[in-house]
Amino acid sequence: MPARPQALAYADVHRQSQAEAHRVAGALTDEQFNWSPESGGWSVGECLAHLNVVAQAYLPLVEAATADGAPRAEGPFEYGFLARKVAGAVQPDGPALKTGAALDPSRRDRRAPLDRDRTLAAFDGHAGRYVAACERADGLDLARIKVRYPFMRLLRLPLGAVLGLTGQHALRHLAQARRVASAPGFPA
Repeated sequence: MPARPQALAYADVHRQSQAEAHRVAGALTDEQFNWSPESGGWSVGECLAHLNVVAQAYLPLVEAATADGAPRAEGPFEYGFLARKVAGAVQPDGPALKTGAALDPSRRDRRAPLDRDRTLAAFDGHAGRYVAACERADGLDLARIKVRYPFMRLLRLPLGAVLGLTGQHALRHLAQARRVASAPGFPA
């Protein structure tokens, strides 16, 4: 059986992240959703809020890259050293990284709790847009089409690397949210 096309495999990861978000956060109370460990880590809600902010930065760029007229090619595709390093840094089992201030949800006013339903609905909308972009990308040249890295304007990464790293990044923070929900002191 032939391998699943890369773009569609990336769509599967985004679908997986959406299902995982509902498994982790779907039944939480507002108190549980906003609870942060004493160590200063993010709450479950902040993990999702971070992913929403990242998606707002990436999705317009990804959607533009998958527009009609983009170059086509058959994979499998390979990406360069820098793209592999960036993607490797956001893997679910990768080392902890410092989040830039603009993307750090813990820097917001914690007196105003995050709304679980609204945060999860925004995540669902973003996941759906990622899946649609991955499906549109099937048959495109995932290595040749470049997407500007939204957090360093001069850096451009292959579309396929971006579709892959955004899904893995979501799984990374959903694993973090799962750890928060099982941490000592998590509200019953």
